[in-house]
Amino acid sequence: MLESRWYEGREQALVKHTFLDTYMPAQIPKIVSWADTFCYVDLFAGPWQSRSGDYSDTSFGIALQRMCEAKAKQAELGRSVHMVAHLVEKDPKNFAELVEAVKRFPQVEVHCYQGLAEQHAATIAAALPVRAFRFVVIDPKGVPDIRKFQCLIEPDRTEVLLNFMFQFANRFAGSQDRMPTLEGWLGDLQGEAEWRSEFVELRGAEREAAISERARQVLKRMGTYAFAPALTVDETDVDRTLYKLIYLTRHPAGIKVFRDAHRKALETQSEYRTAKKAEVRKNATGMDDLFAQTTVMEPGERSARAISEGETQARALLLQRIADSADGLEWKTLWPAVLDACVVTYGALGEIARGLWSSGEVEVPAWQSQAVKRPKDEFHFRLPQAG
Repeated sequence: MLESRWYEGREQALVKHTFLDTYMPAQIPKIVSWADTFCYVDLFAGPWQSRSGDYSDTSFGIALQRMCEAKAKQAELGRSVHMVAHLVEKDPKNFAELVEAVKRFPQVEVHCYQGLAEQHAATIAAALPVRAFRFVVIDPKGVPDIRKFQCLIEPDRTEVLLNFMFQFANRFAGSQDRMPTLEGWLGDLQGEAEWRSEFVELRGAEREAAISERARQVLKRMGTYAFAPALTVDETDVDRTLYKLIYLTRHPAGIKVFRDAHRKALETQSEYRTAKKAEVRKNATGMDDLFAQTTVMEPGERSARAISEGETQARALLLQRIADSADGLEWKTLWPAVLDACVVTYGALGEIARGLWSSGEVEVPAWQSQAVKRPKDEFHFRLPQAG
């Protein structure tokens, strides 16, 4: 279990690691039920500022531990799976520590590379078995040219988690400064850099949404991905986005797991930011806030709002998509598109759909009993028929 004391002063890493520590144990068993090899690729592995003593507060530590657990579970089921990791670290001191750290995970075949991720990407891509499933993590401190990693992003049987440094993109989009490593891939795959003109007149949330949407769409095209949802990671003390974790998957099952992990990460972010604001108020006044929220998540905190607003938006989008189809749509067509667009879990969306059916706002002929709590993939949704 992740402990918040490990993350003092780097709380954003707690959000990211909460996501990974929720996503991986949910997704890996699904993958290795059919894939004989699971490959984890981390192009900026670190370790950076690890305090846990066993590297369970690092991305690679979380990943390798969850891979070991999944391998052991599959062995209990009589199935042999191969766990492989490729880890890159530029800094010589960190690299030496990385090489020693991975010895804690002998069940995983680990390959470590010192140097720039861009220099090793093609080598790693060539080493990955064609039929292996790959989870690629691109989490740089700076702003690399993502096109250098396209050889790892575009193959089939791949999912990607990429740290899009929104603060850099936002600042660059509003200036005349040049940042070739960003403008080259964010412009489009051909390298056009005129995209900034689209954002000149935009401000605030509208500007953030437009820049994020461009990043999502460009990354989707890099590997013909069907879905590219994003998790917003905020600064600790102010209501301002630091970066976006953009997740790429081609399969509805992937986005279902993403949104569950997304929800857990947002709850963690809301809890620590609520606590931090309470601490700031206490230090400013010299006394406890008698009117502070008794819950760990303040309802008005940004991540808490994202959860509640996401469900509201999901309800509206669900109704809109049903209305836009004259013949209605099956649930298996509806839910992946809504999960891609809205901050909502599959379970919460099922409850929303059930509420719409129960209230008569939609018709689902095959939904014959209140005992059925959530829609099935083959359920056909339509607006009420006139007459």
